[in-house]
Amino acid sequence: MTVPTDLEAVPTDLALEGEPTTLSDVLDHRLTVVQLVRYFGCLPCQEWLTELDDAAPRLAEHDIAVTAIGGSADYQAQWLRDERGVTMPLLLDPDQGFRDAVGAGKPLGVRMLNPKGAAAYARSLRHGFRPQKITRDTVRSPGVVVLDRDGNVRWQHIGTRIGDYPAVQVVERAATDLAHLT
Repeated sequence: MTVPTDLEAVPTDLALEGEPTTLSDVLDHRLTVVQLVRYFGCLPCQEWLTELDDAAPRLAEHDIAVTAIGGSADYQAQWLRDERGVTMPLLLDPDQGFRDAVGAGKPLGVRMLNPKGAAAYARSLRHGFRPQKITRDTVRSPGVVVLDRDGNVRWQHIGTRIGDYPAVQVVERAATDLAHLT
């Protein structure tokens, strides 16, 4: 768990595309787990997203919500709803204001070539996920952020390669532990 001390609260008036339309609307629970997808068609992002969506009912028992934010590809988010049955909010932040606010704005660069990223793609393919059209956001880092109602970052993981997400169970445990402290 790494939570930089130099981060200010994420601006809760940050406009998002989709439903709900501002970050403050998303932060209506004690805590909210936010997945930062590279883009909604990214295979490891899709797989992790569906696992987080499956964990949502368990997290809700502790007043913890889940959502995902990407920079583009609303049609891919809709595909996840229609074809994968995802129910959590899938939101867009085309200007990447949320990423910048949580310290995840730096592109992956050469880290995209990490062989563990290719292995993550292969694993997702074996699990039945299929690639979607690559978007301009393919260079973004994956990540997970836990926010409180005021937009304060309480826990985060910013990936250093494609598919670099912690196990959903790790995030679930961290969020539930935090929920019992607030």
